[in-house]
Amino acid sequence: MATIGNTFGAMEIGSIITVFLFGIVTLQTHMYFERFSQDRIPFKILVVGIWLLELGNTMAVVYEVYRVTIIYYGNPGGATRHPALGMVVIFGTYIATIIQIFNCYRLYSIIPKPYNIVGLFAGVLAFGRAIVVTYAGVLEIKATSYAANIKEMHDWIMALLAMGAVIDIIIAVSMVYFLLTKREKDLVKTTTLIDKLIAFALRTGLITSINAVAVIIVFGTMPNNLIFFAVYSSLSKLYTNSLLSGFNARVSLRDTLNKSISGGLPHRTDGPSSRYPQENTYNKNVISIQMKTTTEFRSDDASFDPADLSHLEADRDSFKR
Repeated sequence: MATIGNTFGAMEIGSIITVFLFGIVTLQTHMYFERFSQDRIPFKILVVGIWLLELGNTMAVVYEVYRVTIIYYGNPGGATRHPALGMVVIFGTYIATIIQIFNCYRLYSIIPKPYNIVGLFAGVLAFGRAIVVTYAGVLEIKATSYAANIKEMHDWIMALLAMGAVIDIIIAVSMVYFLLTKREKDLVKTTTLIDKLIAFALRTGLITSINAVAVIIVFGTMPNNLIFFAVYSSLSKLYTNSLLSGFNARVSLRDTLNKSISGGLPHRTDGPSSRYPQENTYNKNVISIQMKTTTEFRSDDASFDPADLSHLEADRDSFKR
């Protein structure tokens, strides 16, 4: 049974959570442009575009709360329509779809063939879902009765929500499986980095999946009130924060990799690298210098000159002494 508490009250609670998470999104965006001002243009466009969509999503949520609590103040029965909810659905779907397709592209790029077809399949599924959800959002904007429209679209909404959760699970499981296979083949020091990547993939994938499943449960059991809106309105913010936290986490991941390199590269005793024992007895600092020289050569795209190795030989002799 619909009451003031489980309709307008739930909407206000959802709006508070939405505005709070939008503040975190804005902070993450600011941190990204401070830390990675030299990032490629496509990444910057992606971050700015998603932030603008989040702004539109948040404004739609706040407007609907204003509409039902101010415009219809003293006449709650008159608020039979909730057109801004259709905009919330459309903005949220576009945000989720862009991030899902981005993650699917990463899967398609890094997973060996023919298994990378999983990324392509999930990306096509996400794009098709976005088209159907956009149509459902337009119907909600035009609907003369929110209750009647929800009753008519109930099965479609449940299917679309379930599809979004399935896509998130496919992406998370595929990424974790790929990282686990890489972990078995790499060196001991780099397993720390891979473990962090695995934990990050699990956290981001599980958070959005759990939220999507919660929306399905609440909407399936209580379709006639707006409690599900309080849960759904924060879903897009979780997608965006997972993406931006991944971008910003590159600093700590890079530090982890640098520590692994500077600390030496001992071989795994349980993997393929154990077949190749260490033959050199150079100081660990020599190894660090060699790695740094190689990195600078690749980033500058310079041509190879044997004379450039003279300073390295001199440094090696000084370390030996």
